[in-house]
Amino acid sequence: MSALFRIRVLAVSDTGLWCAAGGRLTPATSRALHIELTARCADTTVVGLDLRQLRLPQDEFLPNPLWPADPTMIHLLAPPLLRSRTTPDDDRLHWHTDLDTAWQARSAPAP
Repeated sequence: MSALFRIRVLAVSDTGLWCAAGGRLTPATSRALHIELTARCADTTVVGLDLRQLRLPQDEFLPNPLWPADPTMIHLLAPPLLRSRTTPDDDRLHWHTDLDTAWQARSAPAP
């Protein structure tokens, strides 16, 4: 049986993490992905998540955010459909349209 989603940790430094997730995302797997990301991002303050390889069903609502609750800053690359389903008042989220700017922002020293 193949995995419904996969998470790859691409870089770790101090209290920062960069990882990528891919696969089919449904309401059922959304919670499992959130749990896995939360476990991997424990004790981090800055997280970069590349979620561009997630395949989202067009007609299903994903009720909960996928990203972990603990980091103080989250840099996201994600499909537009996922971005449209987020709450605009989460000031931890920083959306990026390309990998270079997301990586630079994630790697920048904390203010």
